[in-house]
Amino acid sequence: MSAPDAFDVPIFLHRSSPLTPAPRPKPPQVASAYQPWPKCAGVPADGAYLVGTTWRALLDATTTVGRDIGPWIAATPRLARREIMARRYPLSAYLVRSGHEVVPSVVYSHGTESSTRTAFGYHVGMTMAEWACRMMGLGPTTHAESAVPQGAAPGWAKTSSLPDLFGTHPATSELWLVEAKGSRRLGLGTRVTGAKQLDVGALVPVPHQKVLCGTSLERRLFMMIDVEDAPAVGSPGGPLPNGPYGGNPSDPPTGSPDEETLEQDDEALLELARSRMLTYLALASLPRSGLRITAVGRPEEGPAGERGDLIRLLESDRTTAELRRHVPLDAETESQAEAIRQQNGLDMLAGRLPGTDLMLGMSRRLYGACRALASAESRIVARALEEQPMYLEGPLRVVQPTDSVVAQSPERQMSVRAFEKRVTEVQEYVREAREEQRDEQLRAVRDGFTAGDSGSWTSLIDLAPRLALPREEGFLEAATTDTYLAIEEDALDLDTENE
Repeated sequence: MSAPDAFDVPIFLHRSSPLTPAPRPKPPQVASAYQPWPKCAGVPADGAYLVGTTWRALLDATTTVGRDIGPWIAATPRLARREIMARRYPLSAYLVRSGHEVVPSVVYSHGTESSTRTAFGYHVGMTMAEWACRMMGLGPTTHAESAVPQGAAPGWAKTSSLPDLFGTHPATSELWLVEAKGSRRLGLGTRVTGAKQLDVGALVPVPHQKVLCGTSLERRLFMMIDVEDAPAVGSPGGPLPNGPYGGNPSDPPTGSPDEETLEQDDEALLELARSRMLTYLALASLPRSGLRITAVGRPEEGPAGERGDLIRLLESDRTTAELRRHVPLDAETESQAEAIRQQNGLDMLAGRLPGTDLMLGMSRRLYGACRALASAESRIVARALEEQPMYLEGPLRVVQPTDSVVAQSPERQMSVRAFEKRVTEVQEYVREAREEQRDEQLRAVRDGFTAGDSGSWTSLIDLAPRLALPREEGFLEAATTDTYLAIEEDALDLDTENE
């Protein structure tokens, strides 16, 4: 891959039944991985792969993975920008590129304390798990502490040791359970523990795929992916549908639900909207003067559109280049958006997040879906404040029982254990409220999606944003059919060979 922010990730993929992690590869094996990742919509064959990707792909993954904090951010949308910063900047703080390898920085290796390395291991492990599962065609994931998978037993929400993520694979409609592990030198013992977390037994009585994603940083960033070799949905004891590895081997991974799925599957649409709520709320909280539209070509079909990564890099995207040649920069704002649509292009709303090197955006239809979901999430918080005010009675301090200052206000005292219990109660309340309102949310998100698709930006944000071409301003751009991301090329510090 020749993109300015490109690098390679060795991936060691191994199947077993029952799930048994393979030994950690030795340094010569990591250095000699060369097999290209196949363009299939499922889990490829066992092997040592060398996968080309970009910083943009990782940044897109890190902004969507993790615990769903939608209700709290919906109530305070400006905090969405801070949360994106919290997810984006650890990657730049502790990882650097050396040629086509990504390696831990000297600060991470020698200048940080153990707790910092542990926290970053979790963060990079989750990011890389999200990225890798997209490579295998999985759609948006949900953090296991934020919801209950469809078909799971009632005990799921009360189980302390769960897999990190779950999602539904669009090619097979199969539930995937994903455990993410990451550390400086990820060993076999930690991955064995991860395999046990995926052994949920009767908690998930429906067929499901177990995927253990391990990310190690020693010498260079690489992954070990262990998959349980079990029959897929609808094929007990037989091969996976459409080939031995699931999906059609000729189908490229999409990284998001395909067009037909979004048009017909309300559940898939809701999960896509939920995965992009941080981006929506960040955009919604920006001053209107900071919003722009940018022209993005629709994905090509057939061999020209097959790519082995989860997003399109716009500097090399033929349809986007052609579209932008036909959009007048000096036209009226509404005429610019209309010109994009007449050329069968996408008029993405985009905004630069203050204090960052990122510009994020989305399509009209996804913006409409997210707006409807944000309204529903805000109602959940309002209901919690009304029905259970003791859960959210203001900013609570975590104190030690001997704290003499807080002891003067006994109603404000809360130990660490009590605070964690309170947080668990709030999360459980939100889960239950969401399940009660799920049908309403499904209808609202579908209505918002449809209205956004047929409407205009003026109908969504009371403004016709002007056209911007971030590439001409020094940004590296990437997009899917419904999402947009750009990052300042100069901010990536890509020339790191001398560090």
